[in-house]
Parts: sequence; C-alpha cells; structure tokens
Amino acid sequence: MSKNFFFRLLLALAWLAAAVLWLLSVVLPDTFGFFNLNWALVVICGTGGIAVLLRGLFAKKTGVLKKGDIFLGALLLIIAAVSFVFALALPKNYIWPIIAVIVAAAGVISVFATGGKKWDEADNQKVGYKDYRTRKAEEEAEKEKAEKNDRPEE
Repeated sequence: MSKNFFFRLLLALAWLAAAVLWLLSVVLPDTFGFFNLNWALVVICGTGGIAVLLRGLFAKKTGVLKKGDIFLGALLLIIAAVSFVFALALPKNYIWPIIAVIVAAAGVISVFATGGKKWDEADNQKVGYKDYRTRKAEEEAEKEKAEKNDRPEE
C-alpha cells in the first residue's frame, strides 16, 4: 500500500457518500429531501479539508509543503463552512468570523507542524557553519600536520 492510500480512500468515500445521498434525495424526497448541493459540498470539502490538514500535519515533508497542505485543508474547510451556513440558512454575518477562526487555527497548526522553523532557513545561517574555503583550509592544515607527523626527524 502506498502512503497516500488512506488519504485517497477517504476522499473517494466522501464523494461516494455525497453522491449516494444526493441520489436518495431525488429518489426518496420525503426522507432525504433536505440533502442538496450545499450539503454535498459540506461532506466533500469537509472530509477533504480534514484529510489534507492531517496529511500536512503528520506527513514527512519540508516546511513549505506542510504549510501548503495545511492551508489547502483550511481552504477546503472554509468552503465547507460557508456551504454549511447556506445549507442551514444561517445569517450571512457568521461567514467572516468562521473564516477568521479557520485561518487562525491553520496558522497555529502550521507552527506546530513545522516546529516554528522558517521555510528558507539555510545551512549558512546555523551556528558553527563553515563555508567551502574554510573547510578546505582546515583539511589542508590537517593534511600538512599529518604529513609532518609521518615524516621521520632529520
């Protein structure tokens, strides 16, 4: 099994569940008449958002890719939240605070996922870093010292 098997399976099952519920809403309108496109978006985007967010949180990737997955998951969760507001016919003034909470939570999660590291932190910014010329000069000095110790005294 590949590493992304469960991720893909979860997304495929979400699409299947939304499609089956949509079909049931057409076939049995008395029982499943509430299900519409907004609810389908809630199911698909909500499941996809959580799956992508978890993949970004737990996958062994670089910081940029982790943050990309986390914020893509947050975007899908925003779409699901907006669809949820429209599906329940809630007041539209709930949308912006929900978006703010999701984006802020994605920021906090991305800090935990990357350990607070900057995405562009290079080796030369680390303490004790020696550039190529310094390393070569040290190697030459060690080589001369070893040759000097290996030569017999004259």
